[in-house]
Amino acid sequence: MIEIFTEKYRDVLSAAAEGVCKKLGVSPDDIDVEINMVDAEEIRSLNKEQRNIDKVTDVLSFQNLADVHFPFSKDDYTDDINPENGSVFLGEIFICEERADEQAEEYDHTLERELSFLCCHGMLHLFGYDHDTEEKEKAMNDLCEEALSSIGQTRDKGYEKKEEKKSDFHSGFVALMGRPNAGKSTLLNSIVGEKVSIVSWKPQTTRNKIKGIYNEPDCQIVFIDTPGLHKPRNSLGDYMMKTAASATEDIDCIVYLVDGEKGLSAEDVNNINNYVSDGFKVIVAVNKVDHITKERVMAILTQINEIKGLVAVVPLSALRKKNIEPLIEEIKKLLVDTIKYYDEDSYTDKNMRFIAAEIIREKALRLLDQEVPYGIGVDIREYAYRESGDIIDISADIICEKQAHKPIILGKGGSMIKKIATYARQDLEEIAGTKIFLTLFVRVKDDWREDESVMRSIGYNKKDLS
Repeated sequence: MIEIFTEKYRDVLSAAAEGVCKKLGVSPDDIDVEINMVDAEEIRSLNKEQRNIDKVTDVLSFQNLADVHFPFSKDDYTDDINPENGSVFLGEIFICEERADEQAEEYDHTLERELSFLCCHGMLHLFGYDHDTEEKEKAMNDLCEEALSSIGQTRDKGYEKKEEKKSDFHSGFVALMGRPNAGKSTLLNSIVGEKVSIVSWKPQTTRNKIKGIYNEPDCQIVFIDTPGLHKPRNSLGDYMMKTAASATEDIDCIVYLVDGEKGLSAEDVNNINNYVSDGFKVIVAVNKVDHITKERVMAILTQINEIKGLVAVVPLSALRKKNIEPLIEEIKKLLVDTIKYYDEDSYTDKNMRFIAAEIIREKALRLLDQEVPYGIGVDIREYAYRESGDIIDISADIICEKQAHKPIILGKGGSMIKKIATYARQDLEEIAGTKIFLTLFVRVKDDWREDESVMRSIGYNKKDLS
């Protein structure tokens, strides 16, 4: 049976689902399907949890059967029978009402037509149809149109007006990629105007995929800061590279940063060519141009312009916020979505616990000897407002992987850890807008970067990337 969990659009969705069944020669009584109407936030949450894609989509289908045969017979799926109604559990469909409404306006047809299309599309996915090749996409679209025609939801004349109608608002996702220490985090903070990602002169500072949100009246750009591309040497390094790889899922373009001081390396060229050949739209940004001569800048730009398939090349200084506007304008040209993914006052998707841990790690990176920081992690043990509501208590462990590192982090008479705490507290109070009482401890976990249980406890969970 087909269960519709909305009164408002029950008739429309029921007709569409039964239209697909009739087209495929399947009795609606032989299948168990649940169809749900959800809002943008809920479908984004489902998308993130189930597909690791933090984005609002119009419809999601969760197929129960790995393989569907036609003609359809319940006898072929005895292990998937719902004992309550005797039908084959086919799966679930979730349709976003807000997205459907926007697309109906964009295509200039009725909301009922759009909901019917999304329902048919979802039903075909449950029956095993897909659109991962042009041939499969055509077959799926043809079936969908035939099912819609059978229930009177024919294609409206206005459907072809998509290219003519232009929204005043555009949005999208952009991955910041590049080798370690190219300046990705600095660029993200400069664009967003807030401290989103920690900054250090030491490479491989960023370990997680961090989103920074740029808002203008006519656009919203969600930037994804990633760890620098490098060859992993331990489990943490492997996690970082998987984080970087996952950042390119479902994005509108890649901004690849080149360190102007170091110049364009063979590794840079190889990375850029790979992204272009994989079908990504790539903008190359040459950073730190304020540190090199104009002649050197021109030489690097000449080298980059020899790479085929680039969208644009922009020289800039992330630290001094020089030439950021041209980069934004190039990105805007590539945005295709028309919905606002985050509130206009949001500037990151991370919570304050995460930000607190990163700020503490940033101060440790800047203040400690070179051999110590790469073995440092931060575990927030407490983050709580006092009853008065005007003070936040934060307690955190700085985790190091060698006993010899502990006295270095503590410093003589506790001087170093006090300095780390002071600098971190100052930044956090500015971000939180309230007084903070910060207490730091040092804990030794031998070779924790190879211990996935420790990594999970401080926020580096590989399962989040799968």
